[in-house]
Amino acid sequence: MEITKNNFSQELDNITNNLKRSCFVSFDAEFTAILSDECFNHKLFDTSKERYDLIKNEVSKMIITQFGLTMFQYEREQDSYTAVGYTFHLCPQAFGDIDQSFIFQASTLRFLCKHKFNFNKFIYEGLPYLSKTEEKLIRQQLQDKTLFINLINKMNMDDERTLQHYCSEVSKWLMNGDEEILYFDIENPVMRYIVHNEIRLRFPDVLMTDSLGNSNKVLIYRDKNVEGAKSAPITVLEENLISNILGFSQIINLLAEHKKPIVGHNIFLDTILLHSQFIGPLPKNYSVFKKNINDLFPTIFDTKYISHEMGRKLTSDETWKSNALQDLYEFFLEGKLSWLQTGMNIVKLKIPFDVNQTYHEAGWDSYCSGYCFIRLGHWAACEANGNLKPVGPKEKLAALSPFCNKVNIIREAVPYMNLVNNDPPSHRPDLLHVKSIKERVINVEKVTSVLASFGSLDIKRYGRRTALVATSSRNVADRILKQFRNDGEYRIAPYRFVKHSPVGRVAVWSSAIITGSILFIFLHRNVNTKIL
Repeated sequence: MEITKNNFSQELDNITNNLKRSCFVSFDAEFTAILSDECFNHKLFDTSKERYDLIKNEVSKMIITQFGLTMFQYEREQDSYTAVGYTFHLCPQAFGDIDQSFIFQASTLRFLCKHKFNFNKFIYEGLPYLSKTEEKLIRQQLQDKTLFINLINKMNMDDERTLQHYCSEVSKWLMNGDEEILYFDIENPVMRYIVHNEIRLRFPDVLMTDSLGNSNKVLIYRDKNVEGAKSAPITVLEENLISNILGFSQIINLLAEHKKPIVGHNIFLDTILLHSQFIGPLPKNYSVFKKNINDLFPTIFDTKYISHEMGRKLTSDETWKSNALQDLYEFFLEGKLSWLQTGMNIVKLKIPFDVNQTYHEAGWDSYCSGYCFIRLGHWAACEANGNLKPVGPKEKLAALSPFCNKVNIIREAVPYMNLVNNDPPSHRPDLLHVKSIKERVINVEKVTSVLASFGSLDIKRYGRRTALVATSSRNVADRILKQFRNDGEYRIAPYRFVKHSPVGRVAVWSSAIITGSILFIFLHRNVNTKIL
């Protein structure tokens, strides 16, 4: 189901109830940028911290435009899962001192057009949102009684005219009207809040309230003491305003409150954007970032990482084409592992997706991630039990617990980001040190071309005549070392800090000088003692 600002309020209770009934929730996010800049290039040299440090400033220019959520509910009698899927359309907002912004790359527009992205829905119907930091700022302004003045000061000319129109209508009604009640139908929640406050200030003798049957309707009573009517408390108006401008952030709050296991596929960048958009500016400290994400969602699973690790158990004839989401989903959907079909749960969608549904649509991708999670959980639980049989969601979650809070990192030195502990050590071979024998300045592009045929690797300049090579496997490193053992153009050897690093060499020489000096002083004193 698609959720926009037009139906969000009506569906919020249903979304909340479906979330409460779920045993886990899967998600997916679609962004406003294709990750093509230099800082997003995945290098085998990178640790998770280095990758985070490279992209944290660039990510602030991006936003999530679609957020997909699928809530998987277990039906015990049928031993099946019912999936309730939602695609939330999001759009940044301007509110008082807050003016959210982002960058659209031309390449991103081309990509989104290819996948039939609905720009009108994004702009005209997208839900607003606030980060925790932005919400805190607004609540502080409410407490300081400065929000209303800020909103008045930030109004554009059209809104000023609209507000003046409402005030003029009230003035004419009070002077010449016969009706006891005047009402305005104001769709914009911010304008509705401003009108309530402005009219109360200008016309203190009237009574203002909201219609119970129409949340957009503002009622104004000539008689402040009219029987059965009470002035809408300012605190209620303020909470209604906060609720409206929070928009989709209410869903993030619900997920955090109910602490359901959260499942996604290849979610390293998703977690960074989640922080930027719904928690606040990304912290300088990588460990603080991880803690903030873990505090928000304490149980996260990444099917990219799980499938990578479990795929090691399959033979080359059994395994999936790749563990990209589409390939993984279709692998399990088609029942490629025939021996795993015993006791497999049926998974059904409560509301089918559009017949023209494509990948890279957040709701559909979130469903695919959850579907794969169920299949991987069945496999892991049956393996743990020692036999193939039906297993419930608790058994699946228990069997997959070794993968909990471990987020896949594409093409880097460490295999995953650990959200609750230190990241693991590098699983790549030692770096290789390349020294150019003939060239006074090493040509990195040429070295890359020369070594490319050996397999997956990355190269970076290390000095005027030297470079470092990171390889994807021990086999690639060994083949390079063997081939260049007696090469006349490049000297390649395993990198050693003491031997190849200028800092290492300085440390060794400094240590030698200090040791020699101490020895000299000791010998000198010893000689003088003997002479005396």
